[in-house]
Amino acid sequence: MKMILKDGRELMMSDYSLKLLKYYIPSVSIEHQSSEMDGGDGAIFTNTRFSGRTITAKFMYKAFDYHDFKLFVADINALFARKEFFYIIFEAEPGKRWKVRLANSYQPNELLRKVGELDIQFICENIYAESVPTTLDLKEWDIDKWAWGMGFDWDEDLAYSYSSNSFTVKNYGNVAIDPRRHELEIVLKGIFDNSITITNGTTGESYTFSGSLYSTDTLVLKDVQSFKNGTSVFKQTNKKLITLSVGDNNFWISGGTVHSIVFNFRFLYL
Repeated sequence: MKMILKDGRELMMSDYSLKLLKYYIPSVSIEHQSSEMDGGDGAIFTNTRFSGRTITAKFMYKAFDYHDFKLFVADINALFARKEFFYIIFEAEPGKRWKVRLANSYQPNELLRKVGELDIQFICENIYAESVPTTLDLKEWDIDKWAWGMGFDWDEDLAYSYSSNSFTVKNYGNVAIDPRRHELEIVLKGIFDNSITITNGTTGESYTFSGSLYSTDTLVLKDVQSFKNGTSVFKQTNKKLITLSVGDNNFWISGGTVHSIVFNFRFLYL
């Protein structure tokens, strides 16, 4: 197992005398909101949402002697006991990472004098796994980034830069991308005299920027914000957002000519 800290440092569990024996990733918890039906049986469900999940990792450790065991405990406490989030990646799924925090305290279990087991629980800050690379990292295959089970075939064209006014953006994850909660950056360059409308025909959403764009300009939609050449232009938009559904998202752009448009995001997995 690998940890990636908030500052980008990567830590391998094997460097801390820990061998991952097994891990458990439960399904998401489901919460239903409902109201009773007057004069009828059953209930009307008004909303359903996913809630948290806790990952359990079981490790084996080895120590040379009693003093080495005490040093091991100190190192492990410093390794996992962090106030800030970090990511964990399992060798069986190298292309997915989980944003987590330590869920609760833990205690090494000495099976023998120098060998023991350790159960660590991680609470997911995001309930979904996310792809380690973003769509801008798709220029070449990398065994540490991509793996089977991530939703696509090895021979598919995974480019996310387009130079036409109509195109299809593929979301290979099994979770929709919502910029209110997930990373999504759209960078547009082109010639637009008065306004720009970006429409996702799959979701029925349209984003409009009421302004011009010329060859030296760049319009960036980053999460819920909009920038032209680095300056916020949110007030010049229709205050709408573009999301990406699972699978194909069919886009068209009106108001001018697209020179290039780039979509940068991570795939999400239940």
